[in-house]
Formats: sequence, structure tokens, C-alpha cells
Amino acid sequence: MAINFLTPGFNKAGQNNLDNQGGVIGPENDPVINDLITTFTSPGTFNRTSTTGTVLVVAGGGGAANRGGGAGAGGARIQTNHPFPSSGVPVSIGSGGAGDGPYPWSNGGGSGSSWGGPAPISCTGGGRGGNRPYPPGQNSIPRKNGDPGGSGGGAARGFGGTPTSSGGSGISGEGNNGGQGTQDWGGYAGGGGGYNTAASNSGGAAGDGLNVTPYFPGQTFGKLEPDGNYYVAGGGCGNTNSGPAGLGGGTVGTNGQNGGGGGASYGNPGGNGGDGIVVVNEPKAGPARSSGMWNLKAVYTARTEDNWPS
Repeated sequence: MAINFLTPGFNKAGQNNLDNQGGVIGPENDPVINDLITTFTSPGTFNRTSTTGTVLVVAGGGGAANRGGGAGAGGARIQTNHPFPSSGVPVSIGSGGAGDGPYPWSNGGGSGSSWGGPAPISCTGGGRGGNRPYPPGQNSIPRKNGDPGGSGGGAARGFGGTPTSSGGSGISGEGNNGGQGTQDWGGYAGGGGGYNTAASNSGGAAGDGLNVTPYFPGQTFGKLEPDGNYYVAGGGCGNTNSGPAGLGGGTVGTNGQNGGGGGASYGNPGGNGGDGIVVVNEPKAGPARSSGMWNLKAVYTARTEDNWPS
């Protein structure tokens, strides 16, 4: 005959819970130590919690114009296992270049961002998009080509007999070249270069930016794209007949985000470049969840994976 000894006031299910959890009652939790994310959208000073981590530096994107090329993305650099000094690290944030409307053109490039300290990181602002020759019949204009930058601006579409215009050059390790423009009618303007890819020279598609989701899981800075990831430093699209914006870049007439180049437009002003950003990830230096109850398997797993809150 089996005899079951129950704690007074508990049924068999309640007794099993006590036996399995060492007499502690409550909801089960998985032990978690979160990463510590520090984001700068304006100048400041970083003070470490850990000795190493991931650093993302993005400069301001270039500005686009009415009837022009897409603007280039701000230069970007990402460093993993980057050393953090014991003293504070100065951080500067570049602004995006201004977009503008119809002639006379005044759109500009973005400005640089930097991470100081003994292991500095700096990035160059994105190049402005080129401007279409105007008034009609003008065969040359100093601003028709995209400007160089972290990523180069896209070239403007020509007018009449205007020669093919060139995209601006990007800086290796920070970005890529902008696309060229072709002559008018039926032609296209170039898209801006992006961190990951150059703009196309045959169709006007802009260059893609950097997917930051794998480096900063759960964070929502940058531009959310249809693939569910967030991107920074994408190239802006050129005007009519041009290809699409790059991932993380400005679409038709819209502003860039976090280093994205502004998108050009035909009937409306071009978009501004996105301001720069600096983001730091210190692994397992953030808030820990240590309250609640755990079973022994959860404790063992967390300890062996160095994920047990201290």
C-alpha cells in the first residue's frame, strides 16, 4: 500500500511543485544578463563598464536635391572587441547635409562623426547628390556630379546634350561610390552609395547600408526595412526613372535616418541626410534578472554558459 505524505493545505500537484523546486513556490524564470547599450545622438563622453565591446560610428548622410541624384550615406565603421580605456572617451556626432528644392541648388554633404580615446574611430560625412543642369539648354554645370564622401553622392540626370555625369567616390572601409547619371529624355539620375554596396551605374539603384540588428539585437535605431532588420548608412534614391533607395537610405524626397542619404525628387525638394550616431554594446554588462524561481536545470545551464546573475 502506497502512502503519500502531503504538506497540510496542498493537493498532490502542489506537493509535486514543492518537491521539484526545493520547497519554493513561484513562477519559473530564465536567468538573464543583458547587454549594456549606450547610444549617442549628440556629443558626449562614454564611460566604460566593461573593458571591451562593439562600437558603431556613423557620420551624417548627404543631402539630395529636386531633380538631382540621390545623396551618399555617411561613412560608417563598426569594430567588435574594441578596447575601452579606463578614462572617458569623447564622442562627436555629425549632422546630415541639407536637401533643397528647385534651382538655384544649395544641397550639401554631411559632416563627420568620431570616437576618441587611444583607439580612435572617425567617419566622413556623405556626399551630396548631383544637380541637374539648369536652365534648359545649359550643357555643363559644376554641381552635376555627385560629391565624394564616406559614401559618394549620385550624379544628376543630364539635359539635352549634357555629357554623362559621374557619381562621387566613397572611402574604403566607410562606404562606396555613388552612381552615374545619363542624358535626358528617358535617362536617370544616380543613386547614392551605401556602406555595404555601391550604387548601380546602369539603372540608378542606390547602395545598401549596414544591417545593425545582428550587432545590437532588440535595438530600434536606423531604418526598419521589410526584411525586419534595421539599417544605417544607406544610399538615397535618385529622381524620376531612377532605381530604388538602398536599404537604410532615403526614398523619393524623404530624409535619411542615422547616416542615410537623402532621397531626390522630381516635383518636390530633396531630402536631408540623416544625422550620425554612435552606439556601443558592452556584452553582459547590463541589467540582470535575478528575482523569482529557477529549477536546477536552469541554474546549471546558466552557470555553464556564464549567464548567471551575480
